[in-house]
Amino acid sequence: MRAAFACAALLIATPAAAQPVPQLPPEIIDPRMVDQLGNVFEALTRAVLNMPVGELEAAIENRPVTREDRGKTVRSVADISDRDLREGVERGKVATRAGTQAVVRSLPVITEALNRVGEDIERAVANLPSPAYPRQ
Repeated sequence: MRAAFACAALLIATPAAAQPVPQLPPEIIDPRMVDQLGNVFEALTRAVLNMPVGELEAAIENRPVTREDRGKTVRSVADISDRDLREGVERGKVATRAGTQAVVRSLPVITEALNRVGEDIERAVANLPSPAYPRQ
C-alpha cells in the first residue's frame, strides 16, 4: 500500500521546473473546430426536431393515431423556430470559445497547484510507518 502511494506521489510530484506546461491539443483550441462542432450540433438538433412523435404519443396514450398525430414532430411540440436554434448554437459557440480560452489561461496555475499537491502527498507518504517496521 505504501508503495502505491509512493508511486502516485512520484508521478504527481515531479518538480515544476522539470514538468513542461501542459498544452491543449491544437484541435481543441482551434476556433474553426468550435464552428465545425457547432454546425454538427445544429444539424443533429434539426434532425431530432424533425422526428415524428405523434404516433408515439398516441401509442403511449393508448388511443388510435389521428391525421394530426401523423404531422406532429418534436419541433411542433417544442415550438422551436430555426431562428431560435441558430441563436442558441451561436451562443454556445461563443461560450465554448470563452471557456477554452479560460482553460488555456488557467493551465499554468492548475499545473503549479497540482505540483504542490504532489509534493504534499510525497511528504505525507514519507511519514507513513513502514509495514515492515517491527512493532513493539
